[in-house]
Amino acid sequence: MKNPVRVTIAFDDESHEIFNRLREKSRQSQSEIIRKALKFYYTHQDLEYYDSEKIKIYVEMLAEGEHVILDIDHWIAFLRLVETHPEKDKFWELHREVAKSHAEQFRGKSVDYILERLEACNFFRINRTAENEFTLILGNEITKNFIKVFLEEVFAGVGINAEIKEDLTKLRVKVL
Repeated sequence: MKNPVRVTIAFDDESHEIFNRLREKSRQSQSEIIRKALKFYYTHQDLEYYDSEKIKIYVEMLAEGEHVILDIDHWIAFLRLVETHPEKDKFWELHREVAKSHAEQFRGKSVDYILERLEACNFFRINRTAENEFTLILGNEITKNFIKVFLEEVFAGVGINAEIKEDLTKLRVKVL
């Protein structure tokens, strides 16, 4: 067996603290921790330029199979079909029930958490205009009612008193 290559590294204070926490938590050798970290970084280095919190949300949502990735054009096509369907009221009733179910999952979470989670789904982009005011910038006008109904039910279900006003391709949310 070939002897391992030895390398000396220098840590700053933050890196040293992280390293020590990893050592205590994993109970692995220093060398094993560095080898695993290096392999992990090599495999995932392209992710460095993305928002790590959004990546965590994506993994959490997709890994359990409760969510799907849907092309935006398909999303818009479905909503257009709903708007012209003779039984569209049934869809909106069902949508409200699904939103109420989500409210149970969001119970105890902040408005920021809820909106950021939905932003990660690409329903809208958030522009915070004041401490308790947000503008949600929609990608398409047809999504406005879907998002508004969803937020109304979720906010009511978690006990958040909010006013939602409509613009052409935006929703303005004010937490009261």
